[in-house]
Amino acid sequence: MHICHVNLAKGFSGGERQTLNLIKSLSLRKLKQTMVLRADSPLNQHLVGFDVEIIHVNHHLLGHWLGSTLPRDALLHAHDGKAVYWCALQNALYGNRYIITRRVDNPLKNKRLTRRGYAKATKVVCLSNAIATQVAKLSAEIPTQIIPSSYSKFAADPIKVAAIKQQFAGKTIIGQVGKLIHHKGYQLTIEVARNLELSHQQLQFLLFGSGADEQALQQQASGLSNVTFMGHQDEIGHYLAAMEVMLFPSLNEGLGSTILEAWQHQTPVIGSDAGGIPDMIEHQKTGILVAAGDVIALQQGLLQLLQSPQLSKDIVQRATQKLTQFTPESVEQRYYQLYQTLS
Repeated sequence: MHICHVNLAKGFSGGERQTLNLIKSLSLRKLKQTMVLRADSPLNQHLVGFDVEIIHVNHHLLGHWLGSTLPRDALLHAHDGKAVYWCALQNALYGNRYIITRRVDNPLKNKRLTRRGYAKATKVVCLSNAIATQVAKLSAEIPTQIIPSSYSKFAADPIKVAAIKQQFAGKTIIGQVGKLIHHKGYQLTIEVARNLELSHQQLQFLLFGSGADEQALQQQASGLSNVTFMGHQDEIGHYLAAMEVMLFPSLNEGLGSTILEAWQHQTPVIGSDAGGIPDMIEHQKTGILVAAGDVIALQQGLLQLLQSPQLSKDIVQRATQKLTQFTPESVEQRYYQLYQTLS
């Protein structure tokens, strides 16, 4: 079996992390893996040491002469939007079949290239039911299958966790992790912090990440002593373990694998009812689910968890049980079974 992964993203976000998780897990099996990616992709450094053939391609129209060396029975796996077009063209030129992993719940553009790219795919893997619904709107004939993201096993060193708590001594740490962009809902968390600054002075809101809205969000939080921008942290596991609660108030979301990372460290999550988040968070059972965009509901959910230690404990216990559905091994097994049916 020969799997050729394709990811033409410039940066390293959730989709690239999931691509890496899958390649790592598959490396334990007896199959050949090839990776088509940009020469400047951060994925390159993460793949050092793995038995993966690398093909550098900086545009979906390029590199197909290199791709001609792929056996006709090599199965292509598109991991991002640009990769779909590369795989579709490779299919047209050399006949390689391909699958797509769709990670976002945004409506698909009803353009000719998009329609063709998805129509020619042998299977479209969707992280959540919300994503599958959007794919079906493009065409009900597109074959889909639900396979979620996995968590990434970010480590948490007890000594470093204790140091973080000492840094914010006397405070209850509330966190949010992601890109600082509008649809992640950081603006809602800042408003919750504003509302609770005087009445709940023990709370400290730590906002992790970077992004296009960073300056606007810092301006929004100007003057709030209970909000700290932490930037990007490579060792995020220590911080997740130090949190009392993690907020995930996205306005739209494919799945939200950061929720899984929090669960791994026994941190309860309050999430919005957007996109694929309800696939993971069942209200009052594996977390608190609130209406997307509702600051007051987010605030009330946070206070409910903080004031109900037993509820928080029960939620963590059930979330930990549910986490077994999202291990890298279980997700890899589902992909491997799919590959087998198509090879």
